[in-house]
Amino acid sequence: MNDSKVITEHLLTGTAIAGVLDELATLRLHIFQEYPYLYEGRREDELTYLETYAKTPDACVILACDRSAVIGGATGMPLVHEDTQIRGAFADTPLSLDEMYYVGELLFRPTYRNCGLGRKLLARLESHIRSLGGYRTLTCATVERPDAHPLRPRDYIPITRFLARTGFVRLPGVTTHFTWREADGVKRDHPMQFWLKELS
Repeated sequence: MNDSKVITEHLLTGTAIAGVLDELATLRLHIFQEYPYLYEGRREDELTYLETYAKTPDACVILACDRSAVIGGATGMPLVHEDTQIRGAFADTPLSLDEMYYVGELLFRPTYRNCGLGRKLLARLESHIRSLGGYRTLTCATVERPDAHPLRPRDYIPITRFLARTGFVRLPGVTTHFTWREADGVKRDHPMQFWLKELS
């Protein structure tokens, strides 16, 4: 990252999240168009989903900004408040959902990737979650795509590498499925793989 960038982080909870929903929706809509998501979303759907963060106890949003521009973000909420498809993935595990915190996103615009900001935001998120008390683990889900997918970029770096390097472990057999419209206009089923990290 060059010296002209001035990055700040903003941790938001409760009603303060409502004030940044539009910026967060824009970030998600742009980045989720990329591989591996290939998601063609609608702003109204994004805003409806993101509003739950402003209303959910212990939910939080961290925005990364370069001066006044939002260039990245992380979101999370207690797993018990997440979608039934996400909670249901853990039905056959011994894990306590009450002690788990779900990381929904950790996103950056392309020119701000691979320069340490991901680790920084994740550390900030973990610190906040520990301060809440009662949560023992973090979990997140990744989109499963075949290595030979025709739209996979040559220089693609999978998020799984970042997860492994920051202490997450893959949970074999703990998966779910979501359907969304891709950039070509076709709705497809997408398998999602869960990962887990102990909060020391």
